[in-house]
Amino acid sequence: KLLDKVLDNKAYLGWAIKVLAPRYISTSMYRRGKYNLNTMSHDTAIGLIQGALDKGVNVSEVYVDTVGPPEKYEAKLSQIFPSLKITVAKKADSLYPCVSAASICAKVARDQVLTAWKFPPGEETEGPWGSGYPGDPVTKKFLQTQFHPVFGFPSLVRFSWKTAEKIVEEKG
Repeated sequence: KLLDKVLDNKAYLGWAIKVLAPRYISTSMYRRGKYNLNTMSHDTAIGLIQGALDKGVNVSEVYVDTVGPPEKYEAKLSQIFPSLKITVAKKADSLYPCVSAASICAKVARDQVLTAWKFPPGEETEGPWGSGYPGDPVTKKFLQTQFHPVFGFPSLVRFSWKTAEKIVEEKG
């Protein structure tokens, strides 16, 4: 319902997402100069804010759900965007309706990406793969059945995900 409200008010309310592929996240986290998930999240948020500004969107306030300590993240964003009022909070999606709406947009987009996922040629993979959440029994079954002792997981799976790492340790 919340996504419908966002879409129904597109004349004055916009949104953007940046999809990070599982392979990109894994290779970034495992490279020699590690690029961790928090830093990727920060850089992606910065890029989205900058992208809106570059397109001429009249941004005056930014509300963000924290990744890491909120004070440090807020200071970082405030330094990069000194003309904006920045608010970073734990559980911001439950405190600020605009963050709730952004969270819904991100989840819907994520679900659409998963539904439309195309595996590279030669990667024989059987679905369904589930939601991608660690508590999802369909996701757990997919991870268990699609693990290969030499090649690991299909490209859909982030190797740096703790759930995947545990399976590698058990079966690898």
